[in-house]
Amino acid sequence: MTEDTVKEIISICVMLMSNLQLIISLLLVVIVAACFLGRQIALTRKLVISSFGMLSFSVFGTILANLFIPDALNKDLVFDIDNGMTVLFVIYAFIFFLLSFKEKKLLRAIEASVCFYLFSIYISTFSQMTVIYLVGGTEDIVNDIFYENLSTSPLWLAISGMSFIITLALFIIVYWGFYKPKKYYIIGIPHRVLFIIWSALFLIFPYFPALLPSETIPLEFRYHIMSVMFAIGILLLGLAVPVFVIISSADRSLREKNKSQEAYMAAELEYIERYKRKQTETKAFRHDIKNNLSITRMMLEEGHTDDAKKHIEDMLGEVSALSPKYVTGDEMLDIIISMKSDRMNELNIRFTLDGVADGGLNLKPMDICSIFANALDNAVEAASSGNEPYISFRIKRTDKFFVIKITNSVSRMIDTEKLMSTSGYTSKSDKDHHGFGLMNVRRTVEKCGGLLKAESDDKSFTLTVMLQRSGQT
Repeated sequence: MTEDTVKEIISICVMLMSNLQLIISLLLVVIVAACFLGRQIALTRKLVISSFGMLSFSVFGTILANLFIPDALNKDLVFDIDNGMTVLFVIYAFIFFLLSFKEKKLLRAIEASVCFYLFSIYISTFSQMTVIYLVGGTEDIVNDIFYENLSTSPLWLAISGMSFIITLALFIIVYWGFYKPKKYYIIGIPHRVLFIIWSALFLIFPYFPALLPSETIPLEFRYHIMSVMFAIGILLLGLAVPVFVIISSADRSLREKNKSQEAYMAAELEYIERYKRKQTETKAFRHDIKNNLSITRMMLEEGHTDDAKKHIEDMLGEVSALSPKYVTGDEMLDIIISMKSDRMNELNIRFTLDGVADGGLNLKPMDICSIFANALDNAVEAASSGNEPYISFRIKRTDKFFVIKITNSVSRMIDTEKLMSTSGYTSKSDKDHHGFGLMNVRRTVEKCGGLLKAESDDKSFTLTVMLQRSGQT
């Protein structure tokens, strides 16, 4: 096997691994946006397959280069072609991201493209510095990698292999550890700023040795210092900072989850208590019903019609007291509304209920609690801050959906676009403990195959929940 053949094989392997690394990076950026930034994504099978278009695009470009570009090529022209390919890859990535997100597509695509570009630079630079450091970092090695045998030496094979393995490992961790089991730990704005600053410092600071004049520091020692900086930096950037950010975000998400579970447990306990109380009251009513009916019959036989009517009205009142105050057609929803109505009464919030979900909502009790306990909590808090507070709960039925509208009074117009962005935004002053209630509602509704919509004006806010009726797909 000739030396040229070996270089061709290495070049093909480098191209394949580099492109696979870019493809995995595309998918990694999207699922990171979903798991840690709260973005809504549409990661379909067709979209995943389309990511491999980058590989076919690169293969096509390589074939054209081999056919029409001479072997004795100016090295500067090689760099220009490489930079041009990088620009084309970024454009392709932008289009891919444009199709990946469900909301604010243009903004999300720009955001993801920047992240993709910076991540690619970071992985590439780290791999290059690591390999250069491991093989000694001499001037000859640097010239061999970047000038003499660009993308055709065994060292380039090691660089591309390292980039591919690191990216693949990160993808597996995020996909199987967070995205697949639907673990969303939304990173707050302060932590995002911290991570961006740290990433920028990591990418800029190690290049300082390269800016020093050659008479001050030899090239070999310069790359050695840069490699050591990257080796230390990867531990901090790859472990310390992300772990700190994720733990902080996980703690915040866990508090919200515990709050939802506490609400569910409270609803279950309330149900048990009410059931026991109603059972006791029903037994007492059954015990007295015979005596009451006998008295009514005696009144009628003796001609005391008015007294009999009054006695019957009293008995009807007792029967009404045994019936639930709010009937929605779903037992768990009845309990949640009854619980929240007590709080509304304390705050003098007028509450109205209209409509019935015939046959129930056909959801798990935990999901019903997650949706409507959070939604009603938000409604109560918003309504309590205004004059003449009210909350309206309306249930309508279509052929395929239950359409539930929760409308509450507000003191000012709510920015529904930000509120529905699923990124932890809240209009409340307590940023650390709020901002995830509606996000949890949205995720639960979508998990159940439903839709969520928010509308607001200067006087009211309406949250519309559309849930599939039983038997519908």
